[in-house]
Amino acid sequence: MALAAALVGAGISAYLLVEYGTGQSGFCATGSGCDEVRASAFAYPFGIPMPLFGLAFYLAAAGIAWRSLEPAHLLGMSPRVALAALALAGLAVSIVLTSIEAFVIHAFCTWCLGQAIASLVLAISSAIGLARQEPSGLVNRDISRHAKRVAVREAARQLDAQKRGLRREAFLVSGFMAILVATLLVGGALGRGAPGPTENAGANTTARLAPASAPRTGTGPVTVVEFADYQCPACQAVAPELQQLVTDGSITLVYRYFPLPQHSLAVLAARAAQAASLQGEFWPMHDLLFSTHAAWENVSSDEARAYFGGLASQAGLNLQRWQADLTSPAVAEAVSSDAAAAKALGLPGTPSIFINGTYYQDGLSLGQLRSAVAAANA
Repeated sequence: MALAAALVGAGISAYLLVEYGTGQSGFCATGSGCDEVRASAFAYPFGIPMPLFGLAFYLAAAGIAWRSLEPAHLLGMSPRVALAALALAGLAVSIVLTSIEAFVIHAFCTWCLGQAIASLVLAISSAIGLARQEPSGLVNRDISRHAKRVAVREAARQLDAQKRGLRREAFLVSGFMAILVATLLVGGALGRGAPGPTENAGANTTARLAPASAPRTGTGPVTVVEFADYQCPACQAVAPELQQLVTDGSITLVYRYFPLPQHSLAVLAARAAQAASLQGEFWPMHDLLFSTHAAWENVSSDEARAYFGGLASQAGLNLQRWQADLTSPAVAEAVSSDAAAAKALGLPGTPSIFINGTYYQDGLSLGQLRSAVAAANA
């Protein structure tokens, strides 16, 4: 079981490493959680993609598990002791990373949870294997030579059977994970070429996606419409990239509100931006909300309201008017109308981006966005 858990963890890590390397979004059962985790500050420790650390860990665990039936020691320890120690360390790291997703990022990556389960199973199975480890040494000297030979042959037979079972387990699990990863990667590639929400939803022209009431900036020839959430780390990460394209004169950027239900302050933040929009200061407030994201994402609603008031003052707004607009039905309707439009389009999460009316499904790096914009303008 320890070998199977390690191979499953390695397969998941390999899949995530491809996603990180290509910048493509794959299957995620937790909505936009996978993209949010990948866009967080914890995704690239020391500039290295986190899945690479996971792949190294699980491959090391698989290698030790493979040698667990051999008597040779590793670093002065039996393979089973070494595996248990490594698995315990991996479980501790997994608990820390899952806690970061829960309490810092406020989003869960489906595949990261899969890795956490693999680490838990690895730790439990290695501990069980360690508890069942039989002491080494010579066969009891008090028994006859014939009995000794029989006991040795029986032990060798059992060891050979265990090794065959281990090889069979490795073959089956490796094959299953290879097929699963290949299916996910091929399915993701085909999915990116399939019709997106724009095509599936009917006559969704750029004008319909970007109503005149929506905030916009820039005068570029390509219109980019972004449905976003101010409490979404991936939205925060892509905001400066989109602004750079505006500065370059490549795009006209249109912003639509799409506060997600798992983000407790997303609606309030969207209303804060919309209230600023009524004074013609949407973009300064928009930029402040994203740039100060870390300062307000974990506070209470009352604390966030007070903090947003400070941002409104910083943006040069009439604070009394902003406070009145913040709770007005008109501002609430503007935010809920955008959210309803996003749901009607069948958007999977945030950020959801349209380039000249076509749903964009590739990576969020500046280079990838720039290439997509150039293609749309060709």
